[in-house]
Amino acid sequence: MYEEFAQVYDELMKEIDYTKWSDYIQRLFLNSKREIKNIMEFGCGTGNITCNLAQAGINMTAVDLSEAMLTVADEKADRMGLKNIQFYLGDMSNFQINQTFDAVISCCDSVNYLPDLAALQSFFLSSYECLENEGILLFDVNTVTKYKKTIMDNTYVYDLDDIFCVWENEPHFDENAMHFNLTFFEKNKNGTYNRHEETQIQYFYTIEDIHRCLVNIGFKNMKYYDFGTFMQGSNEGERIQVIAEKR
Repeated sequence: MYEEFAQVYDELMKEIDYTKWSDYIQRLFLNSKREIKNIMEFGCGTGNITCNLAQAGINMTAVDLSEAMLTVADEKADRMGLKNIQFYLGDMSNFQINQTFDAVISCCDSVNYLPDLAALQSFFLSSYECLENEGILLFDVNTVTKYKKTIMDNTYVYDLDDIFCVWENEPHFDENAMHFNLTFFEKNKNGTYNRHEETQIQYFYTIEDIHRCLVNIGFKNMKYYDFGTFMQGSNEGERIQVIAEKR
């Protein structure tokens, strides 16, 4: 996943305000009984939120399934002179580490890439096991409503300076899944283009699914916010921010 896409990801996603997103996460930390000094981040991608939080003085341990994404993230951290980040190649649904953290985070709908409830619950278990007592788990998910009413079967075209990308959405509602078919052309210095194709799949989870799995693992004091706010979230919104506490 993301092997070729990693090189153009930041350019295609430049409309995302990662600074604002990182600030929101830090405000969510106010829910924690612990001071947040050390964070495990699952699904770090190209490290935008990772680096923002590291700049705030937090020690970051960041995991991603894509080696290509991690390469971009590591180069970014080096350019910024950040020494308080460790990157690991791994699967968020079964990652183990001999270390505990004040918080575990997963951003930018990384959780939607988990293919079923068993993988979702396994991710919660991995998170629980590497949290300190009274540590918190934070993650966001795209809702079923977003897939059915906003994303649907739309096609998006990105025509940038050195990149041309066609992003086609293919709903599979019988599988609770959305396929993203990407075809992109990357311009070479001699004016020719390299063509790449990639398919990614995201899966739908309701608040009820998430809550049941969190309870099964032993998390307490769950909160479900409409993303970007501290207002109660619902399956009718587009993105839900989840917070859960280890006791």
